[in-house]
Amino acid sequence: MVGIIGALDIELNFFFEHMIIAKTELIADKTFYIGKIGNREVVIVKSDIGKVNATITATILANHYKVATIINTGVAGGLKPAELGDIVIAKGLAYFDASLTAIDDTPYGKMGGDPLVVETDEVLLKKAKSVFDKLDYKYRVGHIVSGDKFVTKLRYLDKISKNVDNILACEMEGMAIAMTAYKFNIPFISIRGISDLVEDYMQTNTFLKLSKQIAKKTSNFVMAFLEIIE
Repeated sequence: MVGIIGALDIELNFFFEHMIIAKTELIADKTFYIGKIGNREVVIVKSDIGKVNATITATILANHYKVATIINTGVAGGLKPAELGDIVIAKGLAYFDASLTAIDDTPYGKMGGDPLVVETDEVLLKKAKSVFDKLDYKYRVGHIVSGDKFVTKLRYLDKISKNVDNILACEMEGMAIAMTAYKFNIPFISIRGISDLVEDYMQTNTFLKLSKQIAKKTSNFVMAFLEIIE
């Protein structure tokens, strides 16, 4: 079974249009939709926004549903050279708001013995690239960073940018999901559509105007991706 997590309704609604839902279950405050998309057994869930919600949701997927793969999908803010409408596949994920530097000789973004960057499963990454070769979508592969803040200023990412290169997107859930998958030893991939550009003077308006459209485009890619993963 494949677990699919999005933080917002707009990031998941397109899947429900194509899903045969066998049942729903409420665990904690999360509703899990179990069923099929095509021949693929899936469980789809809205985590809500932020790292805590994302961690709770991913833990339930791992522990209760025993998913074989976790896909995090949705929208994100882009950093150059990413452009509006691009889809970014995470090569790896990191926190942009975690720091122990005041008390420990630890790189900014790293928490204790946990990895600074959680790398995406190589097999899933290779398969995702093969899907893009068949679709007329512009995509990029790079790092995505996560934190509990809607980023509107590049300076918020200055510290993590010193330790993690090629950051193409920022959002609020992916690293928490990645870290959970890492600890449960579950293959994971994050696929995000760029709905706004950090520090663009129209960033907030662009997000409000385009996020639904970009989320649908990203979901369409994930649908094609589901057809080829095991």
